[in-house]
Amino acid sequence: MPVMTRVAPELNVGVVRIKRERAPARVRFCALDGSVRVVIEVDSEDDARTVCHEMRFEFIGFCD
Repeated sequence: MPVMTRVAPELNVGVVRIKRERAPARVRFCALDGSVRVVIEVDSEDDARTVCHEMRFEFIGFCD
């Protein structure tokens, strides 16, 4: 009596993860322009310090 072999079809299963890039959070900081306090929003802490340096503002600190 012949032996019958049953072959299962090949099955490939995979998982694809899609990472959604979020826009980076903006950074708000306060600075002095002479006697005027200004609030500025930029992309990063480095940008905040660069803006102060270029505009000759006195950096006060970051806001919430």
